[in-house]
Amino acid sequence: MRTTRNGALVLILLMTWNSAEGWGEPVSHPGADERVASEIDALRAEIDEYRSTVTDGPIDLERRTEVRSLIVDVLESSRGRTSFTEGPWNKVSSTDGLFTMQADVFIQYDWLLNSTPGENTQYGTDLNTIWLTLSGTVFDPSWSYGIATSIFSDGIPTPEYAYVQYEFEDGLFVQAGILPEAFSLEQAISVTEQLGASLSYAAGQFDAGRPEGLLVGKQLDDHRFWLTFSNGWGQSNINPLENQRMGVMGRFEFKPFGDWDSLYSFNPYPGSTPDGLLLGIGGAYDWGDYDVNGPSAVTGDATRATIDLSWQKSGLGLMATGYYQDVPGGGLVGGRRWAGVGQAAFFLTPTWDVYARGEWGTILDSEQQDVVMATIGTSWFPAGNSQVKVTAEFIQSWGSTVDWLVDGDLGILQVDEPQSIIRTQVQLAF
Repeated sequence: MRTTRNGALVLILLMTWNSAEGWGEPVSHPGADERVASEIDALRAEIDEYRSTVTDGPIDLERRTEVRSLIVDVLESSRGRTSFTEGPWNKVSSTDGLFTMQADVFIQYDWLLNSTPGENTQYGTDLNTIWLTLSGTVFDPSWSYGIATSIFSDGIPTPEYAYVQYEFEDGLFVQAGILPEAFSLEQAISVTEQLGASLSYAAGQFDAGRPEGLLVGKQLDDHRFWLTFSNGWGQSNINPLENQRMGVMGRFEFKPFGDWDSLYSFNPYPGSTPDGLLLGIGGAYDWGDYDVNGPSAVTGDATRATIDLSWQKSGLGLMATGYYQDVPGGGLVGGRRWAGVGQAAFFLTPTWDVYARGEWGTILDSEQQDVVMATIGTSWFPAGNSQVKVTAEFIQSWGSTVDWLVDGDLGILQVDEPQSIIRTQVQLAF
């Protein structure tokens, strides 16, 4: 069977050889329809064209062109969206710049010790606070916003401020929402630029809280002002239906020379702090009632005032502040009070400073002893700014702190005895 098939195959090959004029040339088909021959020639042409395409690679080139076009389209589309490629790493913006958003984080971590006669020595660590801040512009540069939330060691987030601002062409601006404080210099500066581990103890008594309302302000070359109309001093997290209390608060600042931003820092960094002088005056007046039957009841008129003077040059900063209040009632909030704070900071090297602070406070209609505090400390700034700060300080207190508010000053007890406090702190801001 295999021999017969092989013979047939040889016979076919011989017939084909004799009928062909040569390899690679069209085959002659005597008597065949010319249309069939034409179709065969067309198929040969298509095959030759395909072979040329595979050899020269135009299909691959076309595909590469399509991919490149797709990538260009994606990049072009991304330019019209929020982009991380321009500006600081923590800021995003639209192509036209009308929308911007900057995110900032601030962390303080403390180790504390308190030694008081008659009390056991107490010490421990504390995640003092975490601040998350968003700020930027919307619609156009005249519209801006600011949102800040603090998280303390209890893990509960608290809004520090949340406002929308509109600035007119003449520089006048209006804010609405939960407003940043604008009473004393100590309370108004950024928390990242406070001296040492905390603001003064006296400043805690004059913390306006988180007022809700409207703020009007304007800044010129050598002076600026803020005026707030709100639900009253210290009226944070309240029931609006139970609050029949309102208040106004204002601050005026005069700058004979210096830079506004640098003057709002108690750390005069060498090489980047110009000479500056700032005089500030603040006042607040409240009236009406809040929750007259509750434990946090407030009723009657209340007056508060402050004046501060700050002077700085490269590597050296001085500040003095006076406070006054006349508030109905007693306890931690009320009474007629005077308080004063003086502080100085000096950089021994570009990244290392030493500082000192003295405080005094009295309650005129109370038999308690006046409170006096002295603080000495040092801070290290590895980056030469507030991004990283390591602080160690010692505080000595005399007199009674029983009827004084503790507002963020960790390690200080409300007692009648003298206290010795050690505080260390690591601060990160990014």
